[in-house]
Parts: sequence; C-alpha cells; structure tokens
Amino acid sequence: MPTQWWDRTLTLETKHLGRAVTINSTERAADFLLHEWPQLETGKAYEVAKKALLAAHEGKITPDEVREAMIAAAREDGVFVYGA
Repeated sequence: MPTQWWDRTLTLETKHLGRAVTINSTERAADFLLHEWPQLETGKAYEVAKKALLAAHEGKITPDEVREAMIAAAREDGVFVYGA
C-alpha cells in the first residue's frame, strides 16, 4: 500500500521535554502512536486511534479521519497538540 500522505500536518509533543514531532502520513502516525507516545496511561481515544490507523490501512477511512482520531487521543491523554 502506498504511503497515505496527509493534507495537513499534525505536530505533537514527544517524551523529550521541549521537543515535538510533525506527522504528515498515516504510517508515521502509526509509528508514533505505537512506539513514541509520551503517555504511559492512555484513554479510550488512544484505542480508537489505533483502530483508525488499521481502518485507514485497509482503506475503510480517510487519512484525515486518522488525523482527527490522533488529535482526540492526544487531547484525552494530555499530549500537547501544536496548532490543531
């Protein structure tokens, strides 16, 4: 499957104080969510975002819907979202 690029990037804080990551594809979002998520405790929106990533990979939802799920997960888990 080709990379699912996003029309609008998403910038989130990382585990490292003062550092942020800019996400511009569904694949990068999956890597960040699964391996770099700054919170140990996660809420329901985090699980929804994981399912959204899989659904996008299967072509069931759009990359923009994944982006929105990532924003919801970040906000619920207290991860700072820059300019969303």
